[in-house]
Amino acid sequence: MVSMFSLFLLLIEQSPLVASLQQSQRHIVGVPWEKQHLYDSNEPDLTKWHCLNHEDIVLDISQINDGVCDCPDGSDEPGSAACVEDIFKSVAEGGGKVNKYFYCDNKGFIPRYIRKSEVADGICDCCDCSDELLSGYELFDAGSNCSQLKNEFDIMASKELSSYREGKEALEELERKYGTKEEAITRGNCLEEDKEKASAEIKVLSNRLSENRAKLEQLRGEYFNQLSHDPILYQFEQLNSTRLGSDILTSFTMVSRVSKGYQDIFKILSDLSEAYTPSLNDKVVNDNIKKFRKVRRRAEKAKINADSKIDDEQADNLYLYFTEEVPQIFLKRESENTLRYVIGKSNFVQALVEGKINYTNDILEYIREFRLIMDDISQNYNVNFQDAGVKSAVDSYKNYLGEYGELAELEPAHPSESLLRSLSEVTSFVNENAPKVLPPDAVESEQDTNSDHIGTSGDLRNKLKEILSKLNIFSSRKDLVSLEKRFRSCESQVSLLENELKQKMDYKKLLDETEDEGTNSTAGNLTELLELMGSQSYCLDDILDNYVYTICFQRPMTEGVIYQAEDKVDGKKVLIGRFKTSGFNVDLNMEKYAEHLKATYDEKSDLISNLAAIQDDDGNMQHYVFGNLNELNNGLVLEYENGDQCWNGPRRSATVFVRCSDKFKIRSVHEATKCNYIFDVVGPLGCNKTFEYEPPKFNLSE
Repeated sequence: MVSMFSLFLLLIEQSPLVASLQQSQRHIVGVPWEKQHLYDSNEPDLTKWHCLNHEDIVLDISQINDGVCDCPDGSDEPGSAACVEDIFKSVAEGGGKVNKYFYCDNKGFIPRYIRKSEVADGICDCCDCSDELLSGYELFDAGSNCSQLKNEFDIMASKELSSYREGKEALEELERKYGTKEEAITRGNCLEEDKEKASAEIKVLSNRLSENRAKLEQLRGEYFNQLSHDPILYQFEQLNSTRLGSDILTSFTMVSRVSKGYQDIFKILSDLSEAYTPSLNDKVVNDNIKKFRKVRRRAEKAKINADSKIDDEQADNLYLYFTEEVPQIFLKRESENTLRYVIGKSNFVQALVEGKINYTNDILEYIREFRLIMDDISQNYNVNFQDAGVKSAVDSYKNYLGEYGELAELEPAHPSESLLRSLSEVTSFVNENAPKVLPPDAVESEQDTNSDHIGTSGDLRNKLKEILSKLNIFSSRKDLVSLEKRFRSCESQVSLLENELKQKMDYKKLLDETEDEGTNSTAGNLTELLELMGSQSYCLDDILDNYVYTICFQRPMTEGVIYQAEDKVDGKKVLIGRFKTSGFNVDLNMEKYAEHLKATYDEKSDLISNLAAIQDDDGNMQHYVFGNLNELNNGLVLEYENGDQCWNGPRRSATVFVRCSDKFKIRSVHEATKCNYIFDVVGPLGCNKTFEYEPPKFNLSE
């Protein structure tokens, strides 16, 4: 902490008693040493000074930093908050610039720029407290002094560099294990061999695909030709109930997610309502708990019952209904259930699908109300009360936002017109045609038998013809079932070959791009290493927030995948994406490294906040004055796309950022935009082998 004696000395320097001394020394607070000359007298009268952008406005030199904004460009107040930031303009003179930011000299630590809005607010944002010298306020937060921060920085840098060395050694070990070649000639030869092999595989796959497509067209013609002899089955094929089942499964995936989102935030607030301490009289918390209890009572009266497990079971059952149960009725002319049950279930399924999706809107409204309550608590609760129940709820809510952030942006869900139309068509078809292909129920059959009197030889002949006709249809249908199986099998084979061919072609393209980048590049080295690791199907997985995330490298790289699975027996598994490309992102590297430092060191001190700076020529970007520590990471980014379809949204995709460490681990996963995930991973692949530490420029002058 800054000592009271030091503060006294700093403040007394600005008092009227030493004003003349300050003028002779001419050190202007808030201005770096190389720009101090801009505040020397620029008038014949050495007691005068004119505004840097307005030579016609002449002031007494004592008016600089006097707390009154006299210059239109704000140049007379570099060390106070008197001028509104928007009026400042950069002034070029003698190759230097003056702009709208306050310069912290920070003797003993690292100089930096801060915003004028942070000046004279009673809080020392500069470790030398120079931003509060002219405020006249009593300080209520002096923070760490520059000497303390220097010691903390040295410790932090030592830990980061030690971790980097371990990561670099682990990377070199991976290269030895998987046999990467540093020699450009060897790598070039290997690359050429891989390209030739990939080209040969593409040729073989293309030929196989052409043959299978021709076979598929032949089977398709035979199948639909035979279908034309069975009008009911032909009509059913046009409905495409399998596609409908997939669409409903996709819709119910979001229904389940909304239910889980409701359950989780309801639990956070329920636990908080039991664990918080009312006697602390935190008005924000007490008022919001009352709101929660009112909303909870309203939800109970409305009989809101969100259960993601039930939603998942219903989704699976509906998928089986449309892809297996209904097709069996018309293809095999059989059902395990009575005709009455078949028709009743068809109508029930339609009502369930329509009602469930609409019911989700009610749940979303309650989620939004609960989130407003937790937003207010998280942002405005009194941290000084140290209420363990509140702190636990706020932490849980932060994790909740990371997992369910997109729910706040969801519009009211409505079944699509195409889904409703398909659902209605299948329901009507079942109701109309199931009685034509299934035997009547037992009671109805008995009534028909009692009322049917076969009294003539003509009646007997007619019955015999009907039986023989059914036998012929059965024999024909048996052939149709066999043909349908062969047709579907060939259709699947063509789809698999198309995917395999695309992956091989993408791999060949990646090899071509790697050759263009140059065999000595870091990208080339890592691409080769990823390929070699993929040849042994290298996977890493971790459990986060009740989900198992798995990232697998394959050879070729385009076969690499990311999966998300529920952490339970028979948990639902979804494909997040397939490997698309790799590269390096400098901006993301800086952002992720800053996040890492905050998460690792912020709770222990205010060091990281004292490393954040505004660059004097670019106030729109956050910069950090920790030297080039961020460059110990190479900024490796892996992109994945074409995952499973999100309900009412795009296909899933992901960006994987890899930070340097000696061991692989998935540290966090969050949804940046709808169905697009950011994976923060640590491991040797994120280490920059060519990194050499360049420390920041400390102000250690005596």
